[in-house]
Amino acid sequence: MKPQRLLRLLPPVLGLLVLSGIVIGLHGALRKISFGDILAALDATPLRQMLHALVFLLISGTIMAIYDLPGVRFAQRLPATPRLAPWRIGLASFCAYTLSHVLGAPALSSAAIRFRLYAQWRVPTAGIARIVALSGTNFSLGLTSLLGTMLLVHPPSLPSLGQHAPGLLRAAGSLLLLPACAYVLAARRRDVVRLFGHELSLPGIRLALAQIILSGADIATACAIFYAVLPSAPGLSYADVLSLYLAAFAAGAFSGLPGGVGVFDSVLLLGLSTDLPAAPALGAILLFRVLYFLIPACLGGILYAGHEFWAHAHGPKDEA
Repeated sequence: MKPQRLLRLLPPVLGLLVLSGIVIGLHGALRKISFGDILAALDATPLRQMLHALVFLLISGTIMAIYDLPGVRFAQRLPATPRLAPWRIGLASFCAYTLSHVLGAPALSSAAIRFRLYAQWRVPTAGIARIVALSGTNFSLGLTSLLGTMLLVHPPSLPSLGQHAPGLLRAAGSLLLLPACAYVLAARRRDVVRLFGHELSLPGIRLALAQIILSGADIATACAIFYAVLPSAPGLSYADVLSLYLAAFAAGAFSGLPGGVGVFDSVLLLGLSTDLPAAPALGAILLFRVLYFLIPACLGGILYAGHEFWAHAHGPKDEA
């Protein structure tokens, strides 16, 4: 088979592989969650708290849909990158973000979804690389910046350790802030940096700051969903939960497991053990997983599958 024909077959094959992974991932996630446990967690959560959680979920979904904006703006500085309709950016951003939670290996799975969708819309490979690079680093920048800030200004918010070693945690917070500060300064002063023998283009200070702000808002809003469904406990503030959530999410993300399952839950449960009994804490964690991971992932899967079927039925279209 000729190389040109192989290249033409690559995008639809990639699309089918991603779609198969989505079906398998969602099936695995749904199998691990008991419907009875969900109903019990809902029954134990007051209506007012659920409404607060749903409002934050709506805000979170909006942020997921604009997550790729800095990367798209960076890609559009290349002359060959077309203008993209807002719905296309929102579709690619939302699907890549939400489905990476159930596919596992989030860096690879989200990159595959972005490549598939943006390639359909005539974005050149160099432009897709910029989108993947910026969108892929958003989370790390936001996570380290938020966690570093919390440890620096409010170390007691981290359970146990914060009460005994605040100085050590402040030092750790300062170290965590260094990469984001170095990135912003480099983006302000240079267009290109050389790293490990390779030249990397930088987006400029505005897009670099937009990455950090967008990711920070995303993580803080996700934590607000979790905080909204937690049973009330004396002395358990949003700052306390945010620090714990950041530590749990970092541990889960580095595990590479879909949604950090097991690792994320264990760290949260351990951190909450001094303020809440295990049963209500587990119920809140389950409800949060359904709201933040499962519902958006199911919606993202439906949107991605619908777009794939539409694309196969109508064929590639040039951007208007």
